[in-house]
Amino acid sequence: GTLYCVAIPFGRTFAVTGPGAWKLDCEYDGWPNGLKVQQNGRLLIADHKLGIVEVDPLTGAAVTLLGHRNSQAFLGLNDLQITADGTVWFTDQGQTGLHDATGKVYRWSGRQALTCVLDGLPSPNGLRLSPDGRELFVAVTRDNSIWRAPLMASGEASKVGRFAMFYGPTGPDGLHLDSRGYLWVCLPGADTLWILDAQAQVVGRVRFPHGAFPSNVVLDERKGNAWVTCSGLQSIFQVSFDFT
Repeated sequence: GTLYCVAIPFGRTFAVTGPGAWKLDCEYDGWPNGLKVQQNGRLLIADHKLGIVEVDPLTGAAVTLLGHRNSQAFLGLNDLQITADGTVWFTDQGQTGLHDATGKVYRWSGRQALTCVLDGLPSPNGLRLSPDGRELFVAVTRDNSIWRAPLMASGEASKVGRFAMFYGPTGPDGLHLDSRGYLWVCLPGADTLWILDAQAQVVGRVRFPHGAFPSNVVLDERKGNAWVTCSGLQSIFQVSFDFT
């Protein structure tokens, strides 16, 4: 029941156990961005400065597990997902955009097997795989869109296209794919959270106060709650929903 979040500029991770109940877990010399909880209880972080970092919330120790590819540093990691088999998928965003479409999506299976799944993205941000592992969705911020990449049995991407287009000064950021196949999209430039079905039709929308800048979302489907980090207001909002 603990909610974990990061403070990017100060290299901090926090544990939130209730309204106003924040605990500093770790502070290190990095820029933590995306965060996931592993089965062993440790945090795996896509760190913009260091790469893939593991944090032990009990001791506060931070260790860099993956800092480069073929002796070349990453552009700047943004977000990650851990699949059921322990594979880590992550985006390498850096300062890429329409002027420099060199962002990447990687798949990491253990400490040696690192594969570039997608290249040439103008600012890859949040990402999610479908439960069957056949589709990859990536929030491409500077393209103001969600890209959909069908995945072959080999793990290679094929016939990549735009799944949805958005609007505003800042494109989509964090993503979540729920058990119904609905895609939850944080759109910070419009202070909005969009919910799309499998055909990219809008089935729900949540508006936040002006300047909220919603950046990421996580769900507890059993209790019908979503938590949204809003970096513009330096706050976390709870959103209640009904799946019926």
